[in-house]
Amino acid sequence: MTFKDLDNKGKLEHIWEYYRLRIFIVGFLIIAGLSIIYTMFVKPHPDNYCGIAMYGQFLSMADDDALTGELDKLLGLDPSKYTVEVECFYSDETDVMIEAELNQKFNTYLYASQFNMIMADSEYTNKFIESGYYVPLEKYIGADAVKKLDEKGLVLRGADPETGKNVPIAVKLSNSALLKKYALYQDRDSYVGFVVMPEEYKESTVKTFNIIMAE
Repeated sequence: MTFKDLDNKGKLEHIWEYYRLRIFIVGFLIIAGLSIIYTMFVKPHPDNYCGIAMYGQFLSMADDDALTGELDKLLGLDPSKYTVEVECFYSDETDVMIEAELNQKFNTYLYASQFNMIMADSEYTNKFIESGYYVPLEKYIGADAVKKLDEKGLVLRGADPETGKNVPIAVKLSNSALLKKYALYQDRDSYVGFVVMPEEYKESTVKTFNIIMAE
């Protein structure tokens, strides 16, 4: 009996018996494709309220979501419109190639202005200062705020990338209640500093900074 001789039910049974794997694969590809199209072109994406880079600190997906959600709530944001974006740059590997890939990813995000603040331990903070990534604190939070932080012993000085002068350029994270809650940067001296950013991000970044630095 040939395929042509089978009735409709028999043809369906034959197709299912011999081609079900291909049917599953095609179905999966269609669903995956539709999902990508929806995510990229249909699903609304909230605008970035403030971008934060966490360098050298592991952050699980669950903690990332929880931290982002808490920051959005504390800032009074509607997550469907605006959200704080936290990007983790971390690897527990010591391989030179993996470290190079991590640095490449970090620099790509940096030059694309994907974040407005960088958190890192003292070793990497000093490297970032030497690379001219940070800008003076006074440019964004003002002299009075810098003075108060300095009186608490939280200010790190470094070279202003424009003038070369030794100025307050990063803030120690040890007093941050929010980071303590998520056990972030608690095992070593770590700092946060500002990078060059578009003017429209200044106010939102300073508000986010103040939430992070709350004791």
